Amino acid sequence: MKIFLTIIMTIVFAISVQAEGMVADKKERDLICGMLPSKNPKWMTEIELSNDKKLHFASVKCMMLFYYKNDKWDDLGLKAPKPEERAAIFKALRVQDFNNLKVIDAKKAFYVFGAHIMSPKGDDLVPFQYEKDAENYMKENGGKKILTWKQFKLNLFDLLNL
Repeated sequence: MKIFLTIIMTIVFAISVQAEGMVADKKERDLICGMLPSKNPKWMTEIELSNDKKLHFASVKCMMLFYYKNDKWDDLGLKAPKPEERAAIFKALRVQDFNNLKVIDAKKAFYVFGAHIMSPKGDDLVPFQYEKDAENYMKENGGKKILTWKQFKLNLFDLLNL
């Protein structure tokens, strides 16, 4: 009976974790690196454009390179915005808490920089909803610093992309 209950609890937990995370079409490719975000759901990120189109990325790094340097507007059937109009094009930027896959606002997350664990794209930022979780992650997996959205600059993502 205990084994049966354990199996049921495991299934329920797996379904609830999966329900929390983002879902991308299995054929959708990351516009920056060409990878399939659905292959590594724990690292998947999402941008929702003002026209309600959702774009999925293989990692925080790819999403931010798109945010800062995107030159794929024609591929999306959109006109490239002027620099001052750019923010209006992005309706939402979302990441997943690395611990539980809860979808969170990328601008409110805490990111661990320099951890030992790498995304499918190599060096990357590991997102968390709470700063305390980011601190605990750093204790267990290394890391040099916890960053917030306000600390992001294009050169950080260029550095991570080396």
